[in-house]
Amino acid sequence: MVMSRVAVLPEIRVPADRPFVLEEVEVPPLTTGAVLGRMVLAGVCGTDVHILHGKVPVRTPAVLGHENVARVEAIGGEDEIRDVTGKVVQVGDLITWLPKSCMQCYNCTILGDPSKCEKRVGYGGWVVPADQFPYLVGGFSEYVWILPGSDLVVLPPDLAPEAVVLGDALRIMVHGLERIGGLAYGDTVVVQGSGAVGLMGAILARDAGAGQVIVIGAPAARLELAREYGADAVIDITQVPATERIQRVLALTNGRGADVVFECAGVPAAVAEGLEMVRVNGKYMIAGHYGDAGTVSLNPHLINKKQITITGVWSASNRHFLRGLHLLRKIPLEKLVTHRFPLAQINEAVLAAERQETLKAVIVP
Repeated sequence: MVMSRVAVLPEIRVPADRPFVLEEVEVPPLTTGAVLGRMVLAGVCGTDVHILHGKVPVRTPAVLGHENVARVEAIGGEDEIRDVTGKVVQVGDLITWLPKSCMQCYNCTILGDPSKCEKRVGYGGWVVPADQFPYLVGGFSEYVWILPGSDLVVLPPDLAPEAVVLGDALRIMVHGLERIGGLAYGDTVVVQGSGAVGLMGAILARDAGAGQVIVIGAPAARLELAREYGADAVIDITQVPATERIQRVLALTNGRGADVVFECAGVPAAVAEGLEMVRVNGKYMIAGHYGDAGTVSLNPHLINKKQITITGVWSASNRHFLRGLHLLRKIPLEKLVTHRFPLAQINEAVLAAERQETLKAVIVP
């Protein structure tokens, strides 16, 4: 009998209420095609904070944790199982797993967009509740029970697990770059937000050929990391008011504005501000509003007059993660994982993430 400690979220409550409860449960026997993984790292995502504030629905009681790396401990049945690239999965492999799209609904087949699958299932609060078989369906646990047919990825041996937990933020920005048709070599890119999504956007923009990358955000430690990873200029929102932030961007772009602006802050006011920073015929891509943060007033004339192309991006498909692996392998991203917590300190980890005391925190069971 294998037992697993697991952090269970019985009901939706804010991080300050210390909502996670540590339990010990028996690991259920594997069915054919299922995989038992021993957790290596689980990322604490901004989405987990949004969940605790009721902004993103999950099925409670829940086991959260959707940015996961695990070591394969056992495979159910005798048949081979393969990852999304066709590689045979073996005991001992380091793996991650992605949200599962049905590939049958209108959005998957007619629109060709699995990221908007009408029946999409993701681990970390969306597969089944924690009180139903197979119980261990999120990363905030010692072991994870991965259902048959899940979209596994066997990780290259030269890829650090710390980089993989940033893959969720990266795949969103790879998707966003695809949505705007990529960058022209030498483009100026403004990134609003200096969390994991924003920094991955900045790193990706630099890698895609941006001539100048400007990151707007806080706190100062995050902006220092942005500089270390290639930002040409940073603007601290705690020190520079909104009107002056716009003027600084204009000054850095010969008064024209940026070719492309990535919104990665998840703050409605950032959208109205960011539109002021886009040049004529420029592009504005909204990536930060995964949960509903509310509304904001803006002047449509600004969009009309400058002929701004606006698009949004919400989640990503398998191809975006696989493309992002190339960046994860060639750029050392381990420094972006700023804090590590044992499973017993899951409440402290999420509270630290909410307070922006971390860039990326991980749970190490």
